[in-house]
Amino acid sequence: MMLEVSMSFSYGEREILRNVEFKAEKGKLLAIIGPNGAGKSTLLKAMVGILEPRGSVRLDGKDLIGMKPRERAKMITYVPQSSFPEFAFTIEEFVEMGAYTTRGDVESALKRVGLWERRKEPITSLSGGEYQLALMARALAQGSGAILLDEPTSHLDINHALMVMELLAELKEEKIIIAVLHDLNLALRYADRLMLLHRGRKHWEGKPEELKPGVLEEVYGIKTRLVEIDGHRVVLPEPAKV
Repeated sequence: MMLEVSMSFSYGEREILRNVEFKAEKGKLLAIIGPNGAGKSTLLKAMVGILEPRGSVRLDGKDLIGMKPRERAKMITYVPQSSFPEFAFTIEEFVEMGAYTTRGDVESALKRVGLWERRKEPITSLSGGEYQLALMARALAQGSGAILLDEPTSHLDINHALMVMELLAELKEEKIIIAVLHDLNLALRYADRLMLLHRGRKHWEGKPEELKPGVLEEVYGIKTRLVEIDGHRVVLPEPAKV
């Protein structure tokens, strides 16, 4: 299964994304990184049709941009940055919203994230980390072949952040997984490929082990070191000179 993207996007005359091209495939988690304002969230929204880009998004050769929303929902799922719902749906009802257009398997999705036994509780009873798992269950219930996640570990404690990333590492064997991540160390640990966006363009792409400190300095404007700890690469800021 292969997702191929080639797009640009503008708000009026203001160009937000310019000639961003990349591929993502099942079995390899792609993490999109970059500073605030780089266009990461805009890219995901354009890929799922929330915004109207110029270009193409093809899943196994099928152009998603030209599809009707209901048809596209069967192919690709978007998980936005988490914000709690205003209404006290049960957890099960909340997840069923994702399966509405595709008739996906709600029970299987809730069991996958460990929330099946709590399905009759109000969604507002969940902690931030548990709510992120509910969002992922809703995405799984949609049953599409590709899932795009916008900062799935944002505002989570380390336990839930790792829980979410471990789940994504499992899901990549079944689906195409693309995640926008601010935490560079989580990206280095879990991603199979990284794509670095800067000012609406693809600045760098490659395997985590290929990333160099100079590339990060060009984009983030700070000097860093990349060191290996317990078999994982870690980004550390260079100490300030006194």
